[in-house]
Amino acid sequence: MNESPAVDRVATPAWTVSAVARRLGIAPATLRSWSNRYGIGPAGHEPGRYRRFTDDDVAELDTVWRLTRQGMPIATAAAVARDQHRGAVVRATPDVGTGVPAASGGPGTRGADVAPDELDALLGAAGRLDVDTLLSTLGDSLAARGVSATWEQLCRPALARNAAAELDPDTDDLACIDAECALAWSIITSLRRLPTPPPAPRGAPRVLLACVAGEQHTLALDTLYAALGERYVPARMLGPSVPAPALLHAAEQTRPAAVFAWAQTTRTARRAVLSRLRPHTPTVVAAGPGWDSTSLPPGVRAATGLDAAVALARSAVNGCSVGRN
Repeated sequence: MNESPAVDRVATPAWTVSAVARRLGIAPATLRSWSNRYGIGPAGHEPGRYRRFTDDDVAELDTVWRLTRQGMPIATAAAVARDQHRGAVVRATPDVGTGVPAASGGPGTRGADVAPDELDALLGAAGRLDVDTLLSTLGDSLAARGVSATWEQLCRPALARNAAAELDPDTDDLACIDAECALAWSIITSLRRLPTPPPAPRGAPRVLLACVAGEQHTLALDTLYAALGERYVPARMLGPSVPAPALLHAAEQTRPAAVFAWAQTTRTARRAVLSRLRPHTPTVVAAGPGWDSTSLPPGVRAATGLDAAVALARSAVNGCSVGRN
């Protein structure tokens, strides 16, 4: 008979943080964040002292890493690993309409705040066009903090500071543009590298995300798509510059729980498309700063930020789920 892993737990700490980080191929800071946020790693660690991992600690982390690589969100993977290696109970509550459990706390929960030197390092890497460092930094933050906190605390401030530098007459404009391109590409690439959530049940309500015609800026919409996936909210992405007839056809065919129409500038924010979407979905959301100076049609909602957009999407999906029961 096999003994329970919780009973046969090795008590001698033998692994250093750097050794475990090398084994998993992640940064030591990510290990510390996992321990602080999800309770995986050395038990009884005392602040100010070096962390040491037992063989079972490493086995637990191996399980977390394997599950995340297979597509499971980090919070759920940590709960499963604790259950396997310590006999803990996975605390999960269903997200109505998706049929997929979300672990207690959820992957969108904010982790440790971004330190100023972390933001400076990200901007420095962008200025050097060092995409390897950009991808590593962003990947570690997404794993430790989740999409929303990484976007609000790291990505948006970095993009804003770079844009402000571009307005400085003493700054090389072309260098700022290069840095912005490298940073935006790295953010999108990091988001698309996140584990894909399990598919929603057939017929489950979804949200539809699209940039309006002429709008090529997809970064914020890519971030929203990743944040929804992190919370098991089913979504379809149509991408940049979707012609109005194509967007209306997609909404008519899929009957989504909500349509998010993104406009970055007032030039692309055309009010008529919002009105024409109303018959095809219970919730139309005008997303992006392009709509700020536009009088929205009756019943159209405005998304004022990432968290607000996620909340609107979840509410729309849950409302459709209840209506179909």
